[in-house]
Amino acid sequence: KVILIRMQSCSGFYSPIDDTYHIVDEYQDNATTTAVHAERIGELIERWGVETTFIDSAAAQFAADLAYQYDIASIKAKKSVLDGIALVQTLTEQNKIKVSPHCVHTLYMFDQYRWDARDQVKSERPEHGMASHMADALRYALYTYITS
Repeated sequence: KVILIRMQSCSGFYSPIDDTYHIVDEYQDNATTTAVHAERIGELIERWGVETTFIDSAAAQFAADLAYQYDIASIKAKKSVLDGIALVQTLTEQNKIKVSPHCVHTLYMFDQYRWDARDQVKSERPEHGMASHMADALRYALYTYITS
């Protein structure tokens, strides 16, 4: 069972029985304190028996605060954008990602995530909006977990 921390997170697990990834819970709040994040993340860890916590590698201070002030250890997530998106897309097309109905941010992400049509350089960047936050969290967790 893994969790990804990026001011939004999703808790999930891999089922080798049916070779699927199950998103069983989520948390999203970009405008709160580290203490509130730590409390909510701690609840997810306890509720789901989370064994591995991935964190955005750009959040070094946040990771340190979680570790030293709240005893929440984490592993820096791999942030390969295009490879990670391709992996999540493939898993989705193969119906290998299952999302609990109450994970509304994750379901919204799957419905609304888009490539940035304004990208004049054609670097294949996703839009940066509400759907991108949970998409990043899911991508970081799955890509890091699968490629580690």
